[in-house]
Order: sequence, then structure tokens, then C-alpha cells
Amino acid sequence: MTTGTKDKNAIPKRHEIDEKYRWKLTDIYKDNGAWEADFEKIQLLMTELKTFSGNLNNADSLFDCLEARSEMSRIMSCLFQYSKLNLDLDSRNSTFKEMVDRAMMLSSESSAAASFIEPELLKMSDEELLKLSLQFKEKDRYDFYIKELIRERNHVRSEDIEEILSMTTTFASGAEQTFSMLDDADITYPTIKDEDGNDLQLTKQRYAKCMDSSVRRVRKDANEGFYKPYKEHINTIASTLSSEVSKNIFYTKARKYNNTLHRALDGNNIPVTVYKSLLDTTEKHIEALHKWTSLRKKVLKLDEIAPFDMLCPLFPDYDYEVPYDEAVNKVIECCHPLGEDYNKRLVHAFGNRWVDVYETDGKTGGAYSWGNYSVHPYVLMNYNDTVDNMFTLAHELGHCLHSVYSNETQPFAKAQYSIFVAEVASTLNEGLLQQHLLKQAKTKEEKMYLLNRHIDNTLGTFFHQVMYARFELMIHQIVEKGGALSPDTLNKIWGDLTQKYYGPSLTMDDMTPLKWSRIPHFYMTFYVYQYATSYAASQAILKKFLDGEEGIIEKYLTLLKSGGRDYPINLLKECGVDMTTADPVLATIELFDQQVAELDKLTE
Repeated sequence: MTTGTKDKNAIPKRHEIDEKYRWKLTDIYKDNGAWEADFEKIQLLMTELKTFSGNLNNADSLFDCLEARSEMSRIMSCLFQYSKLNLDLDSRNSTFKEMVDRAMMLSSESSAAASFIEPELLKMSDEELLKLSLQFKEKDRYDFYIKELIRERNHVRSEDIEEILSMTTTFASGAEQTFSMLDDADITYPTIKDEDGNDLQLTKQRYAKCMDSSVRRVRKDANEGFYKPYKEHINTIASTLSSEVSKNIFYTKARKYNNTLHRALDGNNIPVTVYKSLLDTTEKHIEALHKWTSLRKKVLKLDEIAPFDMLCPLFPDYDYEVPYDEAVNKVIECCHPLGEDYNKRLVHAFGNRWVDVYETDGKTGGAYSWGNYSVHPYVLMNYNDTVDNMFTLAHELGHCLHSVYSNETQPFAKAQYSIFVAEVASTLNEGLLQQHLLKQAKTKEEKMYLLNRHIDNTLGTFFHQVMYARFELMIHQIVEKGGALSPDTLNKIWGDLTQKYYGPSLTMDDMTPLKWSRIPHFYMTFYVYQYATSYAASQAILKKFLDGEEGIIEKYLTLLKSGGRDYPINLLKECGVDMTTADPVLATIELFDQQVAELDKLTE
């Protein structure tokens, strides 16, 4: 990283970062003028789309209508991605904020323009729809769409209601947007003292690094300082989350689903039993996590262990910084088992500015990968030279390559894979990196450090997500039964769940009950459980790689190339993993328990 900043603790400006570490967003549009041209094209496509209304009982007309909608959606995704990625680089930029708002409004209008399609099609019988699909110019493009339409027939409303529902998307994201602006733009974190007694202004990334500190005073001060502004805004945040839940319930009733969970899972045809089995199976065997809390308390030699003590390395002497370029090399090396083609694509992604690497002033926090059917995926990082960030990089590049394979193989209508499958690709990469580093370990101490790292990864990607999923289910059920979500109610639920999951060895601190207030995933309905189910699935696939199962590379790449051609449960079964059973979840917990026991022996 090249910066002109003298203060090493100052957040760098964007122009101070070397170009090779910054996104090349001109791959989407060369300038804002090109964006405007596509904006106008969408308006023309909306007019064209309306000409198909009343003519969908003809196979050619229906196919052309669906193609026009796909083209509109493809361009729409470019409009939104270009404006939002630019805004994420500086959340204070009013030009791109306005462009994001315009894109969202246009998206709502385009949805309304196409709202006649499903109601008109569902006036036909299942047999008539299937007969039309067999007469399409390209029979394998919209066949799954027709199959899905028939399956969800009972949840598609009349043309007038569909048009009204599509118009609500303009303001339906209001709660999420309000939280995002508060979280990314308006909240200012305080300054604490670092390990050497120097002033350190907290940011999301610096807070994460403080949680890795071997100095407990730094962890405690960072925890209290980081959550202080959330406590100050707790009424506002509780209101936004309550509004989000109410919105979800509105759509549930409008679509005639039994409850919000059913509606959220039905889009990918995930049985509700999969969600509930994940929660119930994990909580039935939660003693495995209790053992980890007790072991941490023992190794850290603490009289009391708090939640802010659950993330720091147990063996800081063997922790190390990983510069970004070194992390890139490690990620490439660990993915060699996925084959030559996968690795060539990985090298290309790193070498062509698909990744925006470092934290800069005004940039949104966290990390993500955002696929684009028309161009290539983009990966956002806020890389801070930690081992955790190296694993995050491997994770996001898993998403990235999944998008590449899917977009190259599937037509636009089938290219979008579900989150349920997406998190398999990302967490498998993390598993490969873990195994790669374990093979390179030369001492018992290195092995202990890496075991600690893998256990922590399972804690974060599996157990935490199950707890979040339980919290999300509980708050929706409260409102569905006529209750309300006050800050006190939300804090109590979160505090009680934290104690239940970590066990009796944990001593609660004052800030932990507030932690629900800073989790953006709660504005993505019933999203988080898929991290846990996908992690369990990826561990099963990883074992197949480690066992040298014949044909597993081909099966896995087929999974990546499959996009949304079938339901995610079925795609995973093709790869040899059945998520309708409790087996992958139980295996994940058993492996965690074994690793905790192994680490306990190594520390004796």
C-alpha cells in the first residue's frame, strides 16, 4: 500500500492507495454518461415490454417477452452495481447516492412494467404452460422458470395487486437504507489507547483488529468504545429493525404464506424443516461450544471470561501479520486442488483490479463479492494484514469464481445461484486455506495456533450464525403474534441467547446485549442461517477432497457452473451432500468437538 499519510493510524484517502489495489469500475461503464444512456434504454425496454401484455398465450411472443425482461434486468443490475460500488467507496458522495436512489426507483418502475407477466400466465393451466415452454425457441432457457411459476402459483396475486406490490420496492428498503447510512456514514467511533498507549480512533476494521489483541485492556476498551455509539442510537436502530420485520410480515400476508420463515425459504424451495433442524440440532449439542468457552478461560488464565475474550488468539506469540500480496499468493496456492482452470481464473481476478483492497476514508466497512453477468465480479475488502483478513479474501474469491463459472455457463435467466449454495463456494476456499497452512506447520505451537484459528472460524461461521438465525426467528415470531420489539426486548433476547450458546463459564458484560444493533444481515430476511448450512455442506465437500474421492473436482465445478438451474438442495445432492438430513450439521459439531479436545491435550 502506498500512502502519503504521515500518521500510521490515520485513515488513508483514496488517492493515496496504489491504483492496482483499487477497483476498475470503468469495466462496467466508462463514465457516468454511459450510465445515463443505459438508464434511458431501460425506459425504452419498459415501453416495449408492455406491448406483450395480452399476447402471452403464443410461445414466440412469451419467449420474446421473457427475453425483454431478462435484458431489462441485466442492464438494471449494471446500473445499480455501478452506482452502489462507487457509493461504497465513499458513502458521503452525493452524486452516487442520487444515482443509487434513481436506480432503485427505476428498478421499482421496471418491476411494475413487468408485473402483468405472472398473473397473465397463471390464467392458464399447468398443462398449457408446460406445452408453451416446450415450443420455445430455446427450450432450456426458461424451463425452470415455468416449473417454478407452477410451484408458486398460490403465491402470485392478481395483476393489479402484483403491480402495487412491485411499486412498494421503492420504499421497502427504507429501514435497511436508514441503518446503513447510520452505520456507515453518521456513526463516529471514539478514540482509545492501543497496546503502546497511543491514541487509536476506532473504525470497524480497527475494532476487529483490537478484538485480536493479546492485551485484555485493549479488547475491553475497544468493545466498550465501539458499542457506545450504538447504545446512544439504540432507539433509532430498534425502530429500523422493527420496521424491517413489519415489512417482512406485510409481504408474507400479501403473498399468502403461513409465516415469514416459510416465505423466505420458499423462494429456493428449502424445507422449513432444514432451518428448524439446524437450530434444534445445534442447540441439542451446544455443550461442544461450552467446552470451548471453558478451554479459552483456562488457556487465557482468566478469572472471568467475557464475550470480548472469545475472539483473540490463544497463542499470540505465533500470530503473524500477512501483507496483502502474500495473502494473494497463499489463496492461489491453497486452491490448487480445484484444478488448473480454477487457478488460472483466480490469478486473472487478482491481476485485473477486481478487488478493492484497503480501508479508505468514507469507504463502507466489511467485505463482499458482487457478481455481474455483463462484466465480471467485484470484491470489496478492507484488508488490514491479519490472518482473519487472509481467510476473508479466500472466502470472497470463492464467491467471485462461483459467479464467473455460473455466468459463463448459464443463460441470464438461470445464472443467479442461491445464497444457500453460494456460501458453500466461499467457505470451501477457507477450508482449503486452513488445510494448506496446517500442512506447512512445522511445530506443535504452529499446529495449536492453526487449530485455534479453525475452531474460531467454525465459531464465527457456524455457531454464531445459528444463534443469529434463532434471534431472527424469535423476533419475527414475536411480531407475528402481535408483540412489539423494544430495545429492552431485543437486548434481553440477545443476552439470553449469548449466555445459552457460550455456556455457564461466560460472564456477560454490559455491551454484549446490544450486539444485535450493528448486524446488517438482519435487514436481509432469514439470510444468516445459510452461512451455517453452507459451512456444514462445504466441510462435507472438503472431506471428499481430502479423502481423494474420485471425480470430486468435476462434481464441484459442475456445482459452480450450475447457477440456478435447479433448487440448491438438489444441486448439493449431486455433489454428494444431503442437507435435508441432520448429518452434515452433526458432523460439523463433532469435528469442532474433536478439535477442541485435541487442542486441550496439546496445551497440557
